[in-house]
Amino acid sequence: MTINPDDSVSGEINEVLNPHRREEQSRAREHAAEVLARRGVLLVGDETDDELADLWSAVERFESMVEARGGDTMTNALDSAEPDNPAFVLPERKARESARDYTRRILEAAAELTNLER
Repeated sequence: MTINPDDSVSGEINEVLNPHRREEQSRAREHAAEVLARRGVLLVGDETDDELADLWSAVERFESMVEARGGDTMTNALDSAEPDNPAFVLPERKARESARDYTRRILEAAAELTNLER
């Protein structure tokens, strides 16, 4: 792997222009992980910032589809013993499933809800 000198210079310029960028990115990452954990999403810790953002977006999409179909995300949570409707429960992450694949499955489940009658 070769290092592009322009990337190094660009990184240094970004550090000078915004010395708190790393802190802000770290806080944003922690916040996204906390939000996802509260919603029952299993994180393995190797998700990139972009993967966390995509997961969060997919979960919000799924939840908005549940609500549009008259479902309640609290009674249909992953930890619900008896959900009102199993289709309204966020898909559970499989063992060793990549964040990208899990995001895709969540979005597919949300799409399936568009066809579900009220």
